[in-house]
Amino acid sequence: MIILLSLLELNQLTNYPTNHSARGGLQLTARLQTIDYRPQTKNENETTGKSSVSLDTLLFHGIQYSYEENYTKAEAVFREAMKVEPQNPAPYLLLASLYGLYMSDFSTDTLKEKFYAYCDTTVLMSKCQIESGDTSGLVRLWLAAGYGARAFYKIWNKNIISGTQDGLNSIDEFYKTIEIDSCIFDAYIGISGYNYFKYRLISFLPWVEDSSWEYEIKLACEKGKYLQITALAGYALLLNEEKRYSEACKVATQLVNKFPDSRTFRWIRVKNYCGMKEWELARDEYKKLLALTMEGQPGNFYNIGCCRIGLANAYFMLGETKECQTQCDSIFNLPDTPKTKKFKQEAKEIIKRIRVRL
Repeated sequence: MIILLSLLELNQLTNYPTNHSARGGLQLTARLQTIDYRPQTKNENETTGKSSVSLDTLLFHGIQYSYEENYTKAEAVFREAMKVEPQNPAPYLLLASLYGLYMSDFSTDTLKEKFYAYCDTTVLMSKCQIESGDTSGLVRLWLAAGYGARAFYKIWNKNIISGTQDGLNSIDEFYKTIEIDSCIFDAYIGISGYNYFKYRLISFLPWVEDSSWEYEIKLACEKGKYLQITALAGYALLLNEEKRYSEACKVATQLVNKFPDSRTFRWIRVKNYCGMKEWELARDEYKKLLALTMEGQPGNFYNIGCCRIGLANAYFMLGETKECQTQCDSIFNLPDTPKTKKFKQEAKEIIKRIRVRL
């Protein structure tokens, strides 16, 4: 869940009209799993004593709750998973990822100490397992993901040197994972991200064309076990970066359909709509996002500002001047914080554009 949080965060930035058009490309053939992995028990909240539910069932249960943004239940389930197999690094990694997802969703860093602690525990536990003779690919996967989670959060917070070292360790372990077992398809999400990064560094050269990143992330999308949803979200984001908005939108819509009340995947899809210049769809998506934010995050003025400035731009592009003005007025009424200042400046610019139009 944590691997592409930096891109998820970028998706909440204001979307202005662009001159880029969507283009065709490979079609994703994977279908989201429709199985509900959550264990059906008489009392889901009962976590005393040793659980009779398997570790995998609990992990899938927690992942489901994570993307439903039911953070309390997800945390409880991952902690229950720790009781089932205390030495297994998987629930520690997924709990760290949950904290990362929460911080991205709420635009906060309040859980960073817990996040780092569980990343560190994942790495240490994985190394202990390897030193004790565990030669499985799965333990390498969790080690790679632990390094990767730390790397992205460190780099996001401008701790470049330490973050880069963790990133290199992560890539090394992802490759070791598939060397041991090439059918651990979750590992391909990390390898894909690395190859995409290399591709973008030299993509300005006219003869460069590298689609390996796409083949790899599609393997994770279609066949991933634990990180399939993460892979699909990452694929939609990377397609958006490539300005293949229509394809990105199809992938994002799969996720929205599976998690209709999740803010995370709607942020991805609304960016696709803006790239496609589908302003009516963008307007409606921002309305839904605003409603979900006001219900679940009434004090998150950054996300509220993102929704309202997105709505203001959509209304402006649709020629709905009165509604555009209303959204700008709402932005001016937001509390003055470092995070809301830019929205107020952008709203002033929109008002100027309205006056020019009139």
